[in-house]
Amino acid sequence: MTRFALTRRTMLAATTAAALPLGASRAQAGALRIGAILSASGGLASFVPPIRAGIMLALNEINAAGGVLDGRRLELVEADDQTNPQVGVQVATRLVQADAVPVIIGPMASGITIAVANAVTIPAGVPIISPSATAPAISALADNDTVFRTAVPDGLQGAVLGRITRARGIERAAVMAINNDYGRGLADAFSASFQAAGGTVTASQNFEENRPSYRAELQTLAGRGNPQALVLIAYPASGGTTILRNAVENGFFSRFVLTDGMRDQAVVQAVGAQALRGTFGTAPGTAAAPEQRRRYEEAFRRANPTLDPAGAFVAQSYDAAYVAALAIQKAGQAEKAAIRAALRGVSAPPGEVVGPGDWAKARQILAGGGEVNYEGASGPIDFNATGDARGRIEVWDIADGRINTVENLSE
Repeated sequence: MTRFALTRRTMLAATTAAALPLGASRAQAGALRIGAILSASGGLASFVPPIRAGIMLALNEINAAGGVLDGRRLELVEADDQTNPQVGVQVATRLVQADAVPVIIGPMASGITIAVANAVTIPAGVPIISPSATAPAISALADNDTVFRTAVPDGLQGAVLGRITRARGIERAAVMAINNDYGRGLADAFSASFQAAGGTVTASQNFEENRPSYRAELQTLAGRGNPQALVLIAYPASGGTTILRNAVENGFFSRFVLTDGMRDQAVVQAVGAQALRGTFGTAPGTAAAPEQRRRYEEAFRRANPTLDPAGAFVAQSYDAAYVAALAIQKAGQAEKAAIRAALRGVSAPPGEVVGPGDWAKARQILAGGGEVNYEGASGPIDFNATGDARGRIEVWDIADGRINTVENLSE
């Protein structure tokens, strides 16, 4: 676990690909600590550098504009769950009990989010805001209003993916999904939508992580019902890249449909641009107003010239940090129940709209007794009764060896 005091030096360290750690600095006197549970190692590690950078950008902007409450600086206490639910529970326990953080950004994976919520944060009453946990099962948690997320749930992603897969001329598809809450939930949502659009799921297989080969499973899927494409719901380092390589090298499939977990330029490099030409997929997208998006992307690129502000869940991570800080400011105290109660009030109408980089404006409005409605880098948040955010789904494809956004769609 590493504490990041948000000085300029630390921000530069935390927003490069080699962020952890150049040397932790002590919290400044009176600094207010908030937690983050990220998957800095394990299957989701490749997503973390830009996601961490998004969080750090928001917190550094807030600190530069006066901090929270009576001018206290925010300090991030980060823990690595190693993309493992058991480790996630352990580090969440430390954040809640030893570090006494009043709010946590993360975890990243759906299964880890569910495990952490049930074992640690729901009993403790500590709110968590995940920027990337998308499983539909999260919406059904008996969470005492402690679980929030700035990423769109997979029910919407699956609906859009099923519809566009059929619209692109695929009538028969095999589905291969990682055997966890994320994979199973998204596979079910895709299958229902694809079949409603007139498509046929020829076979479906849940796979276990990190096997040396998936040739047997792929051979079985390819041999049932003459599928035209493989729909793969996975993470690159937990089997996804191996599955694509096995499929290509053995000629089992030549057309692929992917989801947010595989939206990673490293996958294209590992499998080959030619082999993945024409591949398309979906991910939580953005509905941000052009000016708000422009301000966020320009600030992100200035601070992180080697990272992509449009990467998977990066804008959602920035927004998670921003709404956490706004809830602290509105609550007037860094107390978990007060923060939890304030989250919806700072991220939905009828308050005055504020966006990325508007901390000084938001602070002034709240100080004057007014209300704010944060509309973020990823779009309006508007947490609903189950803590889910509004949003749109990005449709992306692979062309000329690059991942490209095609459009952003609602259901």
